[in-house]
Amino acid sequence: MRIYLAIDSLNVSEIMLSRKQQLSRDLSPQDKKKKIIQLILLALPILVSYLTNFGWKITLPGCPLFHYLGIPCPGWGLTRSFYAIAQGNLLKSINFHLFGPILFTIFLSISFHLMYELVKNKKISNAYLKIIKNSNYQIIFLWILLGYHLTRLLNLWKTGQLSRSFLHSPVAQSILTGHWSLITGN
Repeated sequence: MRIYLAIDSLNVSEIMLSRKQQLSRDLSPQDKKKKIIQLILLALPILVSYLTNFGWKITLPGCPLFHYLGIPCPGWGLTRSFYAIAQGNLLKSINFHLFGPILFTIFLSISFHLMYELVKNKKISNAYLKIIKNSNYQIIFLWILLGYHLTRLLNLWKTGQLSRSFLHSPVAQSILTGHWSLITGN
């Protein structure tokens, strides 16, 4: 019986060691490059939001969906929401977009995590990363975002703002005037 327990405890320690290796392993050059790109993409909106507080005038491209169709996209208001967070105005941020503070926090958390991994040169797994990467949670988040967006569109429809915006869009104007060349490029 003692021999069996010794073998069993040896297996447990091997499993624990392999788990530690999985949680913290060295980054390969490809991993480093991938993490640097991810860090740039996640930190850029945060940095731009804070730089505008120091008087930097950064012109960002507008939403193509809104420009061509007059219909706001699901991310409508996120940029302004990030700016408001950078100014320390959480209520204003929520008014611009309900998910702004949530996404800002996620971007910030993952950015710090990526920086830590790059400095330590180790791949480090955490519970929040597992949640963020879980496709079930991502699908739930997208459904909630879609519901929120549809609610916002419905409110715009009720006020007549959505139909006015669509009627003044380039696509609607092309359809109404028969100038299809504006859409097709011919």
